[in-house]
Amino acid sequence: MELNMQIQETLNYLDDNKKRLILEIMKNFLPDYEVMPDDLYYIELAEKELAGGESVEWSDIEWKE
Repeated sequence: MELNMQIQETLNYLDDNKKRLILEIMKNFLPDYEVMPDDLYYIELAEKELAGGESVEWSDIEWKE
């Protein structure tokens, strides 16, 4: 399984406090990564939409290369 998919699947099981901790760790290891104020908002919004059945199939997305 691709690393990015493993990370995404793992994040689905974490609560908000753990996600905030991961963002803080990322800031220490990736100094150029800037956490935007809306990052956690959009993560939580996506989780609510997914829980409500509002999702898109991976194969339906037109990915840019």
